[in-house]
Amino acid sequence: MSEEHRAKDRDMVLATMYRLDPVRLRQLRRAMSGITRCPACDAANPPESRLCNKCGEKLYPVEEAEERLFRRKRDSEDEEHAV
Repeated sequence: MSEEHRAKDRDMVLATMYRLDPVRLRQLRRAMSGITRCPACDAANPPESRLCNKCGEKLYPVEEAEERLFRRKRDSEDEEHAV
């Protein structure tokens, strides 16, 4: 099993144990590490950056889309519980 698969498995176990969204767990890990690597040019960026300081590429566009979906799902669940 590759290191990437092991890391994903660890993330899923931690997310399940602590009842965290896996996307949120990756975001927390990035913020705690102090750097974010660009998927296009591999440049190091501050964790709060949305765009790469070197090439301007979106750093984690897939996670942003997943986060929007998670927020919509959470908001709809909140509305159901409010009724």
